[in-house]
Amino acid sequence: MKTMTASEASKEFGRYLDAAQRDPVVVTKKNRPVAVTVSFQDWEELTRLLVEGGLARGLDDLEHGRFEELSESATATRIARFRKAAIP
Repeated sequence: MKTMTASEASKEFGRYLDAAQRDPVVVTKKNRPVAVTVSFQDWEELTRLLVEGGLARGLDDLEHGRFEELSESATATRIARFRKAAIP
């Protein structure tokens, strides 16, 4: 994976974008990683995988009874618990 400083990426934006089309590029600022840029195609694939994984986990929860029906009373109870916990 290629690494570029934020300053370098800014000054050579075209080269930075070209590099991200081939492989992810880690952008650093003050010697620490602050961002990763990937090609649009890689981003679409990652998003698809995240959505599919979430759906698979949700279906698994349903199959194993790990769910709670969202009714008005259940929602009101959750809101009340949240508000009570949020008040110091």
